Amino acid sequence: MLKQYNYTFNSDSGYYSFFTKRQIEYRVAFYEDFTLASCINEDTELGNVYQITIDKISSQPAPFDVLVSETIKNIIIAFFESIQDALIYVCDDNDKKAFQRFSAFDRWYTKSSMTDYIKKLNNIIEFNSDNETIKLYTSLMFHKKNVNIKNIEDAFNNISNTLNGEKP
Repeated sequence: MLKQYNYTFNSDSGYYSFFTKRQIEYRVAFYEDFTLASCINEDTELGNVYQITIDKISSQPAPFDVLVSETIKNIIIAFFESIQDALIYVCDDNDKKAFQRFSAFDRWYTKSSMTDYIKKLNNIIEFNSDNETIKLYTSLMFHKKNVNIKNIEDAFNNISNTLNGEKP
């Protein structure tokens, strides 16, 4: 079993943080997300849906460090102690590396033991905004014992239609 970096939770700002052996700081936060709720009928139950953000705070380049992904994986595992929660991951594309992040996140999940109890769906969402087609690489994770699985899957699969102006 791989080790991980020690991390702390800052209750004032609501994020987890840790430092690598090179003193590179990372922050992981879970924010309540209402995207799925806008993609289904109002009376449909989803449970709690959060979006995860993973930020490298330090400005210096970060060479590959397996303990970073191991630490983030353990934070996510702790998140799923509540089996009624769902987690959306939207890959940031500010540096044009969204597809690489999407692929890395998928590889990380596939190689983890989380596949035994957490289901992960991928959705590459395209929508038009200001005469430009935007592509979002997204993933959704939820516990296989979540009682709202069908509703969560339906909402996630309907995001693209909703962003393109269709009603749920």
